[in-house]
Amino acid sequence: MMLIEVTWLGRGGQGVALASRLIVEALNFENKYAQSMIFFGAERRGAPVRAYSRISDTTIRYHHFVRRPDVFVVFSRELLSIERVFDEIKDGGTLIVNTPDLDAIRSYIPSDKRIKIGGVDANRISIDLNLKVAGLVVPNTVMLGAFSKIIGLPSLESLIKAIKHAWADNPKLADINSEAARRGFENAQMFT
Repeated sequence: MMLIEVTWLGRGGQGVALASRLIVEALNFENKYAQSMIFFGAERRGAPVRAYSRISDTTIRYHHFVRRPDVFVVFSRELLSIERVFDEIKDGGTLIVNTPDLDAIRSYIPSDKRIKIGGVDANRISIDLNLKVAGLVVPNTVMLGAFSKIIGLPSLESLIKAIKHAWADNPKLADINSEAARRGFENAQMFT
């Protein structure tokens, strides 16, 4: 039985909650079982925000927040120094970071932690596509593309289908976010 637990971490306004929901919809197109849970507290634009996902090939019986994720997706690199990412991620897990320089992530990793690290410069891609709300860059669909490539699911096609469904009433936004996911997929890489 496959069960993948994911924690999504970003800043309020970056689309963390929507990313968690879109990944579930994309996986449902592939007949996978998936769930999304969003943690809302006193968040405000720019404050740390978390969402959680579970992915399985069978019915998911857990319905609580993820405490020890297999995959940790971080939308803002600076959150690595103020959140407990490395205490939470499972040994052998995968960290996916929005960063222009994967080498810069090295300094954050504790010497006793064995994890795989991948990433993409989601901010650059989002800026190139003018994915901003109230002046804040929104990298969520780029990070979803990176997730798809690095984790191997959902397929890029299912992800784009979910994005187009989410913005069905705004075809222009659907196309821009689909392109963002495609670029995230194409530009994502693993740390060597």
